[in-house]
Amino acid sequence: MRRPLFVVAVLTMVAATAAFAQPTPSPGPSEGLELLKRVAQHYAEAKSYYIEVAEENTSSTEYNHSWQKTVLTAAAAPGNRFHFEGHTNGSSAMKVADGKTVWIYRLDEHRYTAKPQSSEASGQQTAVPMSEGAMWRAEQLIKQWSSLIKTLKSADRLGDATLMVNGHEVHCSVVHVQSSDLKRVPSNDYVFDETIWIDKTSETVLRTIVHMDNNMLYGAARIPVEEEMITTFTITELNGQARENLFSFIPPPDAKLMQNFPDPAKDFENGNLTGKPAPSLKLKSEDAKVVTLDSFRGKPVLLDFWATWCGPCVAALPKLAQIYQEAKDKGLVLLTVDQDEEPNTAAEFLAKKGFVWLNFHDGDGEIEKLVGRSGIPRTMLVDAQGKVVYDTEGMDDDELRKEIAKLGPEYAPLLPKPKQTPCVASK
Repeated sequence: MRRPLFVVAVLTMVAATAAFAQPTPSPGPSEGLELLKRVAQHYAEAKSYYIEVAEENTSSTEYNHSWQKTVLTAAAAPGNRFHFEGHTNGSSAMKVADGKTVWIYRLDEHRYTAKPQSSEASGQQTAVPMSEGAMWRAEQLIKQWSSLIKTLKSADRLGDATLMVNGHEVHCSVVHVQSSDLKRVPSNDYVFDETIWIDKTSETVLRTIVHMDNNMLYGAARIPVEEEMITTFTITELNGQARENLFSFIPPPDAKLMQNFPDPAKDFENGNLTGKPAPSLKLKSEDAKVVTLDSFRGKPVLLDFWATWCGPCVAALPKLAQIYQEAKDKGLVLLTVDQDEEPNTAAEFLAKKGFVWLNFHDGDGEIEKLVGRSGIPRTMLVDAQGKVVYDTEGMDDDELRKEIAKLGPEYAPLLPKPKQTPCVASK
């Protein structure tokens, strides 16, 4: 979804009620743009600041309606000190610096890092973790409003209005912008209009309301989406007295110090075990006997993670059965692990279909935790030394056969047969 820089991506609950008079006729588009230029300059020139924001985002399709709340705090002071904090669903974190040390604390995880501030920039992650998304947005607030007009070629100045903020009347200038005001007009799939209330005395933003019509893509389908995004700036102090208590961090007693958080850009790679030692799995059979993966050391093991409710999983079973039939006398072990709700469902299904191999039920999800969460079917090949040599979601019969053939010359017959080119009669 493409949005202009001045539009906040996700907005939350309004912390102050607003009541404003109907604007008088517009004084003209040039006045609106000039006012936004001055506003942007105030934010860009601020040597210190303290901003609190309450946001609300409502999104609706024909069959879905969602609402999300976000609260942001952003503060900075001379001496390279700052405090950025964000709270929303699934994302609650803060980033604090005192000029020497920078701390990142993930509240929901009770974990934090502490690093010299001089090295913090070079160690930044390549992607923003979901748990730090709201915090990152707090960090971008001053940049967002400093670059307010970079994407705009025009803006309509509406009549003045009065806004009630925290129980006080504030006289405001009102500016309206829409898709056609952008220097680079977006496609017809994205249409927006935004109204901005600006404090006439300080020329800082007090409130914004954005309406958007967009299309959400699901494969080839395009689902119309309507959004209303509201932002209320409950406090904006530019070049005010620094709030010294914000620029130090004392970790809670239950918080754990981490050297580094996992890089989210590598999360999917970490889920794939190819080239890594196989985890020491303890597999419990129907009769409560425990079988360990390590007990098969010296033989290659083919692991398949599946469920009876998974259509592709069930469709892959005959191919697995054929491979097992061809390779079991050569030493290959086939183990399947099901993720069904009931412990006997998969075993009864396999028996009914005539598939005979060891199947284990992962009822508590402990096996999935050890191998990493992923989609199913998932096929994993472990060599005789206990190293994972193949790990993939889905079932590619030919690719799996090629990997098994690499285990040794005795498995060479499992190589997929060359595909025959159909004969074409000559004219």
